[in-house]
Amino acid sequence: MKKIGILLLTFTVGLISVLAIKSNFKIELNKLSFNNSEKKNNVLNDFEQLYELNYSIKEDTALEDTITKLSKKTTKLLLGDFNNTNESSEEYYKRRQEYMALRYNPEIPKDENSFTGLDEDSEEYLDDIVSGMSVPGIFNMLSELGVIYNSFGSIRISNANGIVISTVVLPNVGIKEESKDNPMEYKMVETNLIMYYYFKSLNGEYKLYYLYGETTDELEDYMIETEENENVMGLNVATTYDSNLREIYDFSKLDSLTETEINNVYEKNKDNIVYLNSYYNSYVQNVANGFFIKDNLIVTTWNFIEKSLIDSQQIIIKDVNGIVYEFEGIVTLNPNSDIAVLKVKAENKGIDIGNIVPEIEDVAILLGSKMGIGTTLQKGIIIANDGYLKTSIPLSESNQGSPIFDRSGNMIGMNTSKLLGAGTSIAVNNEALKEVYNKFDNVNTENIKVVTFDELKSKYYYQTSSKEEILNNIPKSKWNEYAKIGNIEESLNLELVKANYKKGIVSLRYKNSVANLIDSMMLISSFKDNLVNDGYKLILNESKKLVYENSKYQIVIMEEFDYVIIVMVKL
Repeated sequence: MKKIGILLLTFTVGLISVLAIKSNFKIELNKLSFNNSEKKNNVLNDFEQLYELNYSIKEDTALEDTITKLSKKTTKLLLGDFNNTNESSEEYYKRRQEYMALRYNPEIPKDENSFTGLDEDSEEYLDDIVSGMSVPGIFNMLSELGVIYNSFGSIRISNANGIVISTVVLPNVGIKEESKDNPMEYKMVETNLIMYYYFKSLNGEYKLYYLYGETTDELEDYMIETEENENVMGLNVATTYDSNLREIYDFSKLDSLTETEINNVYEKNKDNIVYLNSYYNSYVQNVANGFFIKDNLIVTTWNFIEKSLIDSQQIIIKDVNGIVYEFEGIVTLNPNSDIAVLKVKAENKGIDIGNIVPEIEDVAILLGSKMGIGTTLQKGIIIANDGYLKTSIPLSESNQGSPIFDRSGNMIGMNTSKLLGAGTSIAVNNEALKEVYNKFDNVNTENIKVVTFDELKSKYYYQTSSKEEILNNIPKSKWNEYAKIGNIEESLNLELVKANYKKGIVSLRYKNSVANLIDSMMLISSFKDNLVNDGYKLILNESKKLVYENSKYQIVIMEEFDYVIIVMVKL
């Protein structure tokens, strides 16, 4: 879908990647032994108390509760109640009236010399223009799109210079999409919608100052482009994400960033960046970034480590030059700030941490890797600093653990997993990282004791079920397309244990639990018949491998021990 402009703002409409939740797509974490909650809570006890990290990012729980309730109220007035498809005209106008009462409309100072009789240079006048355009504009736009939602996802609150930002994820919404052939026709598509609400206090009450929404068709395109441009030949400088935030923030500092400054940030820090991948057998399960703080010590996110303990067998760590480091184990961690410190065998000076406190609208530069094959630089601005740094840089999951720098190459934070797949992201600031640096100042890192990955996994994250269950990562929008091929969900009665999607290719692995009785190829006869009935031609016929093809797709079917592997390739 294309951008649709309304006055000062744009509303991006598209498709977000969500997990395909079907009856045979098993999203279970039975590898995790958390039935005994004490084990999870006691995981911290295995580490040396000498290196314990206690920094806690203070959060205003009262403000968070207030804004969370206000965010839900705003959403319900903006979109109606859950699954609201039969709203009367009277109910619609009443809802709109209540919604408009949320608008930030400050009293504007008078100016008799002004044409309008108001002080057009005052902050109140400008704020009134912003809220007066965005608040009703988005209401009208979402009404035209006929958004239907059924639940709230995560709600993240940030506080910046008197403005409270609420990021609200609405999963699996229905939204109208115009037909490419006939603008008068439309279909309902399913997607995730992210709403960004900016609240400002007025007479002791928070009011809606600015808002916008997005699904991630455009964001997904940005991520794909960034990934495809990453290579081993040095630095890939990603384009700045075209954000709606330019309507309320000054991007002039970012726009003035020079190529020389960008190269200096890269050259100063490139040798201290590492890429982390966790594996189950030969499959990559989780990806993250990290960085050296001194010899042998690497910082990344606890989220990456914990997920790897749940579903992976090992972690591989390498640098920008492709050098793989021996991973000795985990030194310490802080779940509150999403920090983990790892020990490897390597001599490295480490990234310097500065005393710089970034301000709103300062430049933020990310150095990391999307694919683990090169270094990508993304850039944006700081939009909040309340213990966490909130930036205008959109992140994928692989970006967690990547350092954030100012335009001089000084580290100002580390990206966390707390907000991914949105047009903004969250990093811990230097106050949390300084505790880590101070803990290991003047310490001989060679003598530091660790808890190995295997030790931690066997003690707290062992597999409680012998059943093989692996997460799938096929976006629902993509699965809706590929599931039609051979009516695969209805024609296969095998257990799906792995499902992946990447760049037009779907890979499915099915388990044949009765392989000792029935050959796997016999169990997929209905699927093969459906392919032939749908016009697919059999172009390769071997005992354990079949290939079907039509003008759009190639379907490869393979038998491997007790498994059936089906690969669907878009031509």
